[in-house]
Amino acid sequence: MLRKKALLLIVIIAAFILMTYQGKKGTIGSLTSLNALLQTAQHAVSSVTDSLSRPFRTMALREEDNTRLRKRVDQLLLEQSANQEATLENKRLKDLLKLRDTHRNYITAARVISRGIGHWEHTLVLDKGLKDGIVRDMTVMTPLGLAGKITSVSESYATMLWISDINFSAAVRTREGRHEAVLSGTGSRLCLLKYMPYEEEVKPGDVVITSGFDAFFPPGIPVGYVSKIDTRGIGGNFQYIEITPFQDAAKLEEVIIVR
Repeated sequence: MLRKKALLLIVIIAAFILMTYQGKKGTIGSLTSLNALLQTAQHAVSSVTDSLSRPFRTMALREEDNTRLRKRVDQLLLEQSANQEATLENKRLKDLLKLRDTHRNYITAARVISRGIGHWEHTLVLDKGLKDGIVRDMTVMTPLGLAGKITSVSESYATMLWISDINFSAAVRTREGRHEAVLSGTGSRLCLLKYMPYEEEVKPGDVVITSGFDAFFPPGIPVGYVSKIDTRGIGGNFQYIEITPFQDAAKLEEVIIVR
């Protein structure tokens, strides 16, 4: 369309020039001169349209290049993400291997494949079961500390109860003061340290470990730290103490099971 308009403009100008020239000099002497003039006009039209369309062609080429570059960048980002994920997984597995070497009662390592859907129920499903040597009430750990215990087992899968589940409890003690108590889940991120007498000195930041007195969990496993102590307006003979577990259930991916 642009080329046709430019050609029409050149033809009109050429006709005007011819009329002016004819008025002054008489009839054009040769058809060859007219053809030459028309060819010159056509060449001028081609030059004009080429000049006008060249920036648009350049823009189209640049857009194609940009599209290719964006696809390449996306591909590189995906590769980088995969490499980072593999690096993090290798680190977690190395930590599990170190933990395995420190426990003589090690059974197997397992991966978390699903989570419980109840609001108060904190359970996770593992990809190992009876065929891997797992049985009910075995201890579940991570390099950070106690994670829970096995509550049910099938041939290829096992269900573990997370330490913050309301049905979970374990015999524990403070590592610094050696004060014994019972850890119970609350259904939230935190746990409670129950049956700690007022006369026992417990401070925020104190570490809680398993005592082994419940015959379920091996002694000395880190559980969490004291995050809150409140004795104001609380009746009874025991302190109110909140424990934040070292291992966050939301970030749990691999575990080890010990006897």
